[in-house]
Amino acid sequence: MSLTQAIGAFVAATEFDAIPPDVVERAKVSLIHNLAMAIAGRTREHVGRDAATRFWSRPAEVSLLHDGTRVSVAAAALANAALMHARSQDDTHPGSTSHPGGAVMPAALAVAELQGASGAQFLAAVILGYEALFRIGRDHHEAITARGFRAAGVLGGFGSAAAAAKLLGLSADETAHALGLVAHLAGGLSQVWREGSDEWPFQLGFAAQNGIQAARLAMAGATAARGILEGPGGFFRAYAGAKPSAEAAFAPSWGMREVTVKPFPVCAILQGPLQATLRLARRHDVDASGVASVALALNPYEADFPGVDNPGPFASNTAAKMSAQFSLAVALTERRMTMRDLYRFDEAHLCDFAAKVSVRRDPTVELRKSRIRVELTDGTVLEDGIDAAVGQPTIAEISDFCGELAREVGVARCAFDAMIDAVLDLDRASDVGHLIGAVASPGR
Repeated sequence: MSLTQAIGAFVAATEFDAIPPDVVERAKVSLIHNLAMAIAGRTREHVGRDAATRFWSRPAEVSLLHDGTRVSVAAAALANAALMHARSQDDTHPGSTSHPGGAVMPAALAVAELQGASGAQFLAAVILGYEALFRIGRDHHEAITARGFRAAGVLGGFGSAAAAAKLLGLSADETAHALGLVAHLAGGLSQVWREGSDEWPFQLGFAAQNGIQAARLAMAGATAARGILEGPGGFFRAYAGAKPSAEAAFAPSWGMREVTVKPFPVCAILQGPLQATLRLARRHDVDASGVASVALALNPYEADFPGVDNPGPFASNTAAKMSAQFSLAVALTERRMTMRDLYRFDEAHLCDFAAKVSVRRDPTVELRKSRIRVELTDGTVLEDGIDAAVGQPTIAEISDFCGELAREVGVARCAFDAMIDAVLDLDRASDVGHLIGAVASPGR
């Protein structure tokens, strides 16, 4: 079997009841988190909504999470994905440098609403979409990044295609063709991080939209090359310059267990360093004025990731949220990191402090781990670090996080509570209408 055939067979054959309960729970945590990001993101992302209602409002098929306006399936997938990703705080899979939910969930939600799928069918499609993305991207994300692509954008279409195929009831062969067809649409460039430009939410929007289009084409009879991933002229060679490994595609893994969610609205690489820095600052009651220098040690791949080692000046909040220097400057001076802080990228005292922060490449530091060293002006040295990827809360913990987010963005806590209740009840829901209503109701 080719890789698309192997993954297509797995997606087509696996039903909700066969998915381990702990995997379903991790999916619900991610769904709660990402839908919370959609609610909180309404103040930031309106271009996708405006474009959807202006250009793609017909046929009025499914709902925008912004306000419940009905637009076409493709428009909803694009706009809802951009909304979910607008704070750059949606979930992350460290093993593929991707934000799976930002592409997979909006695509699955649009198709599930159109098809009248049950909550359990929707959840299964999301989990299987994640799994397809992980199996294709896990071994090649670093090489994809090194060639100037953004792995989250490039890989997202595979996940959304698999999720859409599952909800449309495609066979194993049709699902394989959907995965092959979407390979031709894979895209997303990391220049956005180097310039600090603003189009990055739409990279996941394109991935969500393209996955649905590929699945619909396969449903209509379109086919794709069997070796579109691993062939000499295939995806892996073109996007990663690599000979493919079949291990990730064929081995059972349930990568959902590896997914993390972001406590802070900055790059996934900086989640651990921020947590360690805040812990150190609070534990030792660090006075920012007494800090002489800060050194952050990261794995070379993460230290070299576009935009991470940027001492300024900062062109935009996009540049600020990618910068280790700016993020740690805020953490040590303000002892927090919120979305509002990212708009303070031109404040002199933060920029001056950012210049004290250095990023060091350390091959002994594993991915998503980090070491922080703070030297004070009196010669005292403070150290801390992260020894495991952060961001795997329980249902209770993610509910508490939503309460904190509600206060930050000025949204009533009941809006988040209604969404959480709908997610927790999904496997018993006859459709996804209640979930969408809990998120998209006017005033929420």
